[in-house]
Amino acid sequence: MNWRIVWAIARKDIVDAIKNMYILFALVLPVAMSLLLGVIFPSDDEILTMTVAVYDPGGSRLVSVLRELPETQVREVASAEELAEVVRKDATGGLIVPAGFDAAVSAGQQPDLTVYLNRRRGGGELAVFQRMVEQQVWAMVGQPYPVKISWMDVGNPAGIQKPGGFLLQDYMLVIFLVMGLAMVGTFMVPTLLVEEKEKHTLDALLISPARPAEVMAGKALTGLVYCLLISGLLIVLNQGWSESWPMTLVALLVGSLFVVAVGLLMGGLFHTTNQVNTWSSVVMLALMIPSWSGIFGNPPIVERLFDLIPMHYMANVLQLSLAGEASLGRVWMDLAVLGVSTILALGAVLWVLRRQSR
Repeated sequence: MNWRIVWAIARKDIVDAIKNMYILFALVLPVAMSLLLGVIFPSDDEILTMTVAVYDPGGSRLVSVLRELPETQVREVASAEELAEVVRKDATGGLIVPAGFDAAVSAGQQPDLTVYLNRRRGGGELAVFQRMVEQQVWAMVGQPYPVKISWMDVGNPAGIQKPGGFLLQDYMLVIFLVMGLAMVGTFMVPTLLVEEKEKHTLDALLISPARPAEVMAGKALTGLVYCLLISGLLIVLNQGWSESWPMTLVALLVGSLFVVAVGLLMGGLFHTTNQVNTWSSVVMLALMIPSWSGIFGNPPIVERLFDLIPMHYMANVLQLSLAGEASLGRVWMDLAVLGVSTILALGAVLWVLRRQSR
């Protein structure tokens, strides 16, 4: 493998990619949607005062702190049932603080804190409310996740469960990261290959000192560069770094290798840009759907189907990483499945390459 030839091909493709308006649009779309999300979901100081219902039989200092916040109007209620009704009617959310909560937190016992949400208040206000609750709970002892928060949706009797430190913005960041990688892998990479087939520049490359493997490696390097570039922009824009940032980086790197391998396979099998445009949307959607499961509840059979899609495992690692809970013991299986899938996809690329070079 001549890496000087690989880099020369990659350098040419990196420039060619941004000259193609269709590819440029696909690359910019996830970043543009992330910027739009920042407008829709404002920061804490850009939101009006929130009404927060509280059932606090033990007189917790958490409620005392909430009363002092200028953005909250605390409304105390006499029972959990009354709290749910108040939240359903006009409050942004509500907290059920059990008796002895402060003592349990101080003792490191991780007591339960049930938080009700009113989805009709809008995603931006809810995001601020969720962030505020988690920040104040954190501030009680000066360490992350001292309690187990159970988020309850008053519009859904079954409620919704979330990791203690995982916000709506984190779900959306996972979606955008998967979208960005999927667009690079299923649209940009195969388009670069197929366009060279249509223009017959690929034939010229193959009769040059560049071997087929070096051409594929150059395309793969181009895809990796754009995958990591888009991922980096999205993480910076959404402040997606966390204590588990090494796991985030590993998940994005292995996931990038997988989508690039898928793109190379598509580019090897397809011969026209019309074929790429037709099938890239289907493959892209299949890769992206599992990342939506964090927000939308799905039947168990659908979740089982997601297990068949490798990007589901990357999304799992990213969700845990952004929540600060991605220990190696929790994510090694997800990374292993994603890594094996990447190896199989690269094997399929080599098989197609050898078959076409006969």
